[in-house]
Amino acid sequence: MRRLTKILFAGAILIAIFGASFFFFYKRAQQTEAKQPLILTAAVLNQPLPEASLINLVGQTLGDDKLRHGRVVLVFTLNECEFCDHENEFLKTAAVNNKNVRFYDVIPFGVKDQALQAAQRKYAFETFFDQHSMLSRNLQIYQVPIKIFVEDGIIKKVWLDATLTPEAQTAFKQWLYAL
Repeated sequence: MRRLTKILFAGAILIAIFGASFFFFYKRAQQTEAKQPLILTAAVLNQPLPEASLINLVGQTLGDDKLRHGRVVLVFTLNECEFCDHENEFLKTAAVNNKNVRFYDVIPFGVKDQALQAAQRKYAFETFFDQHSMLSRNLQIYQVPIKIFVEDGIIKKVWLDATLTPEAQTAFKQWLYAL
């Protein structure tokens, strides 16, 4: 009986050590990820939009004539993202009154056909999949939602995170309607 108690006690200690180690490792990994700076700040502003291979559900690519000419907002989003859903609802209304800016949803990674089929039923704008995550990797996009305003192929403005608060929505609309 004593031996069984010792074995159980030793097992409990090992499980506690393993659990604590896993917790601290996971916490450290999260902090390291959070410390990685997004380059989507001043480093990309006024720079050409990197090469992209954006493809829709029927296999058509978003051509340079649409992507690099005129005013475009690329909305990086994922189907599983709750904030992206709220962002989508807001952007539907914001884009209605501004016909001189084209909006495109971009899914940066995942399974292309599944992601595009789900997005087709869900999102307001024509949706494209970032083939091989080429554009997302070049811009170091690892979170969504992110909006990038491109004018004649040059990145002019970047919004990190969703515009969920009334203040953020008002600021976005004011900026958009000023174009």
